[in-house]
Amino acid sequence: MTQVYQAVAPVEADISAVQAQGVDNSDLIALGISGHINSCWTQAKMAKQDITERLLQCERQRRGEYDPDKAIDIAETGGSDIFMMLTDVKCAAAKSWIQDVMLQAPRPFDLVPAQEPQIPPEVRLSIIDLVRTEAEDYVLAGQELHPETFRKRMNEVHDMISLRVKEEAKATAERMAQVIQDQLDTGKFKPAMQDFIDDFVTFPTAILKGPSVRRKKQLQWGPNFTPVVVNDMVREVSRVSPYDIFPSANSMGVDDGFLIQRHRLSAKTLESLKGVPGYSDDDIDQVIIRYGKAGYRYNEFGDQQRDDLEGKTNSQMHNDHLIEALEFWGPVMGDLLIQWGMKDVEPNKVYEINAWQVASFTIKVVINPDPLGERPYEIASWRSIPGAFWGSALPENMRDVQIMCNAAARSLANNMGIGSGPQVEVSVDRLADGEDITQMYPWKIWQTTSDKTGGGQAGVRFFQPEMKAAELMGIYNQFAKQADEVTGIPNYIYGSGSGASGAGRTASGLSMLMDNAAKGIKTAVGTIDDVVTMVVNRFYVHNMIYNPDPYIKGDFRVIAKGAMGLIAKEQIQVRRNEFLNLILSNQIALQIVGPEGAAYLLRETAMGLQMDTDRLVPSTEMMKFKKEQIEMAMQQLQAAMPQQIAAPEATNPAGDQAPPPMNTVQPQQGVSA
Repeated sequence: MTQVYQAVAPVEADISAVQAQGVDNSDLIALGISGHINSCWTQAKMAKQDITERLLQCERQRRGEYDPDKAIDIAETGGSDIFMMLTDVKCAAAKSWIQDVMLQAPRPFDLVPAQEPQIPPEVRLSIIDLVRTEAEDYVLAGQELHPETFRKRMNEVHDMISLRVKEEAKATAERMAQVIQDQLDTGKFKPAMQDFIDDFVTFPTAILKGPSVRRKKQLQWGPNFTPVVVNDMVREVSRVSPYDIFPSANSMGVDDGFLIQRHRLSAKTLESLKGVPGYSDDDIDQVIIRYGKAGYRYNEFGDQQRDDLEGKTNSQMHNDHLIEALEFWGPVMGDLLIQWGMKDVEPNKVYEINAWQVASFTIKVVINPDPLGERPYEIASWRSIPGAFWGSALPENMRDVQIMCNAAARSLANNMGIGSGPQVEVSVDRLADGEDITQMYPWKIWQTTSDKTGGGQAGVRFFQPEMKAAELMGIYNQFAKQADEVTGIPNYIYGSGSGASGAGRTASGLSMLMDNAAKGIKTAVGTIDDVVTMVVNRFYVHNMIYNPDPYIKGDFRVIAKGAMGLIAKEQIQVRRNEFLNLILSNQIALQIVGPEGAAYLLRETAMGLQMDTDRLVPSTEMMKFKKEQIEMAMQQLQAAMPQQIAAPEATNPAGDQAPPPMNTVQPQQGVSA
């Protein structure tokens, strides 16, 4: 039976079971939701047919294949069907550029305190008590205390504690960031981002989803290094194919209207959902029993063409037992939920639900567990269109250029074929019987009869077609150059030197040109930064609610670091070395940054050189520990100073008191001065 889960409050937003009261209404709920999902699915797939054709055109253009109608026209003319892979070159260059910016850094994000950390009220009261106690001791010692001194001491203690609060907030944010990074590594974030970036440079819209909770087998090591397989729940990040996402007809984003994702699952993958909160184990078992061998597919518009482009020929004949499921996200009125039999809902309130359906089986029904009711999807486009779910793709922006380059290349190939040798004009009525005009070779003898008109014209005449290769190459080069303008990806970015003339022939000039080119792709990288920020923020919220570790929790803000990677790494390293030399050679600057600042600079420099920083520079925690040890040793030394001065006061021959010797004070054994 279908189990219904819903969140009671944001703090308990994880999917928790609702206890059925009275009559079991699970079947009624499943029947009602199934009908609603089918209705939305029919609307969405009809509205997406034009978008699916756009997706196919973009992928064909990148794969170097003509659209079916164009391929037919070319075949009818009998000419060359050459396709210049200019779009794939630009897309591959953009993908490589973005991946180098987004995925080469140790961590593509940072966490910082969301606001200036405030001293808790109880700590403020303790500051007042501390300073008051110091003032009382000062007065009892017979000293005069000016009111301004009391106020200054209050400010000193306040500033000192405020600094420690800020340092602790930064340390807590770093701990949380490390936990999230570990979860991203476990959840396949990097391969998902690579596929997402490939979609980003190919299709009108790329989709990234996460975190999604599912069970996954992991290998751990028990006593005596015995392998132990643990089937635990993990949070995964996944790329969603643009073919498999179906927004509502008038959707402007992932949180607008309803959204349906089409899944292609194996029985094994479907089984991994068992035990995950919100899924019905009984319904999953029923699906596997019924469709585990025969499979289940929806067979929608463009499926076979998509599979052909992905190298899955004859996929409709051999489904490999795939089971397709529909994942529904959308708003539903409370009165409709009540009609379906759901309890504890208000009739006039809109609820965001998430449901999974396979054929007639509803294997999951939950109220959206997100505290803000947001869906776990993020979208990005090469060029977004305000108010539209689908943006403009890189192949679409250069389609006209690609068409002209293809036309020039086909004409060039045809012209080269025609102009490579002579053409022959034959008067067939003057040929001798049995003469073969389809074969032409050196020293061939053409047998012809005399000209019956008496004009003496030759029966076979040769002429050379005009070669237009130079003109056609000029046309091709002009439009290929135009591709640099419409895409913002010049050819010298990916190693071609033909476009880097003038200043581009020097190292500094080429670096300047690449910096200027980076301005064009900065918008694209900024869009992906927003996607990374939102995905990481969901992991942060999830940890804040469910992670039991209190030492990672705080009010933090996510900052993506992709745009910073657009600065040339070589320039960063050069500037960093210059700054490090400035700090180490200037004693005043070294005192300002302190040992911790110098250690940070050394650590960043070593990381840029791909060196093991832990073996060269102590970590921040180790530096802090050593500093505390030194401060404790100094306090012990100061406390022991009166006891160390054991020599009696000496006098000189004139009767004057002599100063104590400089080496009178000796550090305690085991204490470093």
